[in-house]
Amino acid sequence: MSEGGRVFLVNSSVLKKETIMNRISKIIALTALIGFVFGTAVIGNAVAGQKVKLRNVWYGAKWEQLESGHEEGHVVAMSDGKFVTNNMEGKALFDGMAGSGISLWDFNSKTGVGVMNGYGVNTDKDGDKIYITWEGKNDGKGWKGPLTYVKGTGKYEGIKGKGTWAHYSVKPPLSYVDLEVDVELPGR
Repeated sequence: MSEGGRVFLVNSSVLKKETIMNRISKIIALTALIGFVFGTAVIGNAVAGQKVKLRNVWYGAKWEQLESGHEEGHVVAMSDGKFVTNNMEGKALFDGMAGSGISLWDFNSKTGVGVMNGYGVNTDKDGDKIYITWEGKNDGKGWKGPLTYVKGTGKYEGIKGKGTWAHYSVKPPLSYVDLEVDVELPGR
């Protein structure tokens, strides 16, 4: 090699090693960059811990109760209802989904105090589903409690979520339930 009239002797094996090392370094750097970009895209597509506020407008289709006789007003009941989910705040993932649910109740009809639990399913226009469980208590001031998104099908496969709900009666058989849920959905 020559530079400015000076001649340098270069060992060709050293030059080949440096060229190979340069190429390997570039390949490693490019692989790391591709991995970072892909990882960011995958993470960006997951709804991780996103809080959503929803309102389910319910129509109570069926109510059956039995009086236990243990105390005045004590009943055990089962209800079956239909609802539509409206997105109030957060990602509009659930907006317009139709749902149905059954609840099992154990309470005093005179005081309102009691406990309940239920099982529901939200279904979107494509037929994909989200399965939900809830439980609740009424301290005489209203029904409320925790809920869990158990599983999903189709585009909701892998969904996880936990939150709270509160029930408000409009005029039987109509009511609404406000929900606040932290949702995680891989791939969304």
